[in-house]
Amino acid sequence: MTQTTSCNIKKKTLLGNLLKETSIIIWDESPMSDRRCFECLDRSIRDVLDCDTNPFGGASILFGGDFRQTLLVCPKSTRASTTYLTLPNSYLSPYFKIYKLQHNMRLVTSNPETSDRLSTTTFAQWILDIGNVKLGVLDLDDPKNTKWVQIQEPLLITAVKNSLHDLIHFVYGNNFLQTSSLIDLSIKAIDCPTNDTADEVNNLITDMISGDGRVYISSHILQPNGKHTSKLEGLYPVEYLNHLSFTGIPPHTLKLKINTPIMLLRNINQKEGLCNGTRLVISQLLPSIIEATIMKGTCIGKRVYIPQIKFIHKSTDLPFSFIRKQFPMKVCYAMTINKSEG
Repeated sequence: MTQTTSCNIKKKTLLGNLLKETSIIIWDESPMSDRRCFECLDRSIRDVLDCDTNPFGGASILFGGDFRQTLLVCPKSTRASTTYLTLPNSYLSPYFKIYKLQHNMRLVTSNPETSDRLSTTTFAQWILDIGNVKLGVLDLDDPKNTKWVQIQEPLLITAVKNSLHDLIHFVYGNNFLQTSSLIDLSIKAIDCPTNDTADEVNNLITDMISGDGRVYISSHILQPNGKHTSKLEGLYPVEYLNHLSFTGIPPHTLKLKINTPIMLLRNINQKEGLCNGTRLVISQLLPSIIEATIMKGTCIGKRVYIPQIKFIHKSTDLPFSFIRKQFPMKVCYAMTINKSEG
């Protein structure tokens, strides 16, 4: 993507006419997107609406998000280059009108006990104070950009042998191994900083749950880039390919059990509620297809069937395009903080 890239939207097409009739465009989690994406949309809408004088051709655009959360991910970039690509550094920024939300609706709509509500309110304010840089002690090595925040004692888990098991039982309850309802699974999850940590927790919980499961093994295809590829298969044996792990691509070995919560990794059928990030519960494990029930959203309770699909990974670090055929899902007892924000 460059400074002159535009979307592939032509005038007098179905999509072009739809943009002309659109009242408002909503873009959620906008701080996690490259500013060039917004500028690309701006150029495209100006062209379709034949209006170069106003940003986005005069169309109403609503961006949502919180800059205290995770910003966009730029592989192998510096802090300065990543910040440069954020939305406030776009030429569109002066045209935005900022509205700030004042009430935490999760606290308003929930109805816990009084003591629990006060504890939750205190925790929510503590999180806001960290995001607003009101707490913490300046780091001596990097006082301009870094602060040390002391985590409150009630939020800490004692570093003992079974501390991870204690966390699992704290979140899901002591009886989750025997009985886990759809409602309980839909409102509970363990947030982890990295994919590796989330995978470790998910594997541990899956092993703790009784009952037989099924293990699905993926298949791989290598598409060479460039010439001199006759020795490619010898240089990259199957055992090596099996251990490759990429963001957004399911693992080579997928171990699943009935009533296990899963999260989709691709858009399959948006009308049916099968989108990237949709959470489901497995109801049946078949050799070539998986039956599951949607946990949340407008299609909650709907039974769907998920097939295997191909995932393609292209990287300048590899002399080939890596293709893995696997079910587009991951176990989601635990998930990354980044994924839980979406």
